[in-house]
Amino acid sequence: MKKLRKVILIKLDLLQQSQDVPAVVVKRVVNNTLISLVGQIATSAATFLLTLVYGYFLGAAKFGELYAAITLVLLVGIPIECGFNQQITREVAQKPGEALRYLSNTLLIKGTLWLVLYGIILLLSWLLGYRGEERVLVIICGCTLLSTAITNTFAAVQYARGHVIFSVTGTVLEKGLSALLGFLLLRSGAGVQAMALVLLGCSVINGAWQAWWLYREVGLGFVLEWEHIRKLVSTSVPFLVYGMLSVVYYRIDTVLLSIMTNAATVGWYGSAYRLFDMLVFLPTLVISNILYPVFSKYATTSSDKLKVAMEKATNCLLISGMPIATGLLVAAPSIVRVLYPRSEFMHAVPVLQALTPGLICLYMNMVSTAMLVSTRQEKKLVSMAAIALVWNLCLNLIIIPRYQHVGAAVVTSLTELLLLAMSAVALPRALWPRTSMQVAWKAVLASLIMALVIWPLRASSMVVMIAAALPVYVGAATLLGTIAHEDMAALYGTVVRKS
Repeated sequence: MKKLRKVILIKLDLLQQSQDVPAVVVKRVVNNTLISLVGQIATSAATFLLTLVYGYFLGAAKFGELYAAITLVLLVGIPIECGFNQQITREVAQKPGEALRYLSNTLLIKGTLWLVLYGIILLLSWLLGYRGEERVLVIICGCTLLSTAITNTFAAVQYARGHVIFSVTGTVLEKGLSALLGFLLLRSGAGVQAMALVLLGCSVINGAWQAWWLYREVGLGFVLEWEHIRKLVSTSVPFLVYGMLSVVYYRIDTVLLSIMTNAATVGWYGSAYRLFDMLVFLPTLVISNILYPVFSKYATTSSDKLKVAMEKATNCLLISGMPIATGLLVAAPSIVRVLYPRSEFMHAVPVLQALTPGLICLYMNMVSTAMLVSTRQEKKLVSMAAIALVWNLCLNLIIIPRYQHVGAAVVTSLTELLLLAMSAVALPRALWPRTSMQVAWKAVLASLIMALVIWPLRASSMVVMIAAALPVYVGAATLLGTIAHEDMAALYGTVVRKS
């Protein structure tokens, strides 16, 4: 870890020297990146174990019931999250002294919204004809919605203040306990409802942990200002509309599958989509948790630094995302066999392969979305999401009856591609990361070389494939100069100078 921190410090030292980035920002980015990276590794390990638990103890039908309940709650509950967390991070990053004010008013808004949305969720579960056990799952997941919303509010304040250690630790605690308790309960014969209760309880523990540390920092109190609440609600409308539209096109396929197919098909789709969601950790780590507050600061101080930050973020996601997507495409059968031992889950293999092109597009879309929000152009996101929703819904209604879960996955990738094209149009041309185009094709070529090497090994274990893939990709990327030669030369010079 010390060596990794030294390398990152050297690289950011170059950025500081060439772009006049404040030293305190550089140090904070380094520390927060390392903390988030370690936390994400632990969280991913716990999520991986929980996925194994689902695949081993729950069949496709039971997993499909849980996934459908969670999806319904997320679809209806999106207003409780949209806009408020982004506003907290942006505003508190610029005005740290108003953390308690934003926290208190946002918690009141979210609590009020939840009461209304929870009633709608329960009504919809009855109107959609959910069975008794499925409706109980919806009731439990609806309570988890409130706990998660409160926890995310605490996390947004901590990210804005640059203190990620508490939110990262809380997330690791939540995911780790979920995996451990889920394994013990399901192994002892507990049902899917017990698993839903475990998810709820661990979410509450995470929220309590973050609340304890945050209130120790900002002080106890509940500052209510009705004018401020009105302003928060009114300024959240673009975020709310965008969030509702984006979550609908992101999750509507699961609802359509549950209506037009059966629980097993939803389980096949959900098992692959769960892996897709897990891999979103990379842009979440780089963009949402670390660089979004930096984007927000530079948006009001320096457009040149803002463009450099966007190029660095885009390059990072391209270099790391391309081999991930390529590896998923080649090794999908092996991945599914490891995570979901039951043979029925092999139907998830083509779903996972169809989702991989959309993964790269999603990475790029998260960069452009963060850039538009940080520069206060979030209204453009509304029209983009509306077009994507119409596109996604129409294609799903045509394709799902014929191709079912695989067709839904193809539509997801096509929707992300459409959003990528619209993002290129929406971003100001002065902020386009033009240098990233060279990085993109070099990363693609290095990934293809990696694919040629691991293709004959696809029947081997995952450990063998990863051990072969990593050095091949790193070597190919280095030979192709995926990282600019001037950056490598400057890095070498800095290492020599520091030595």
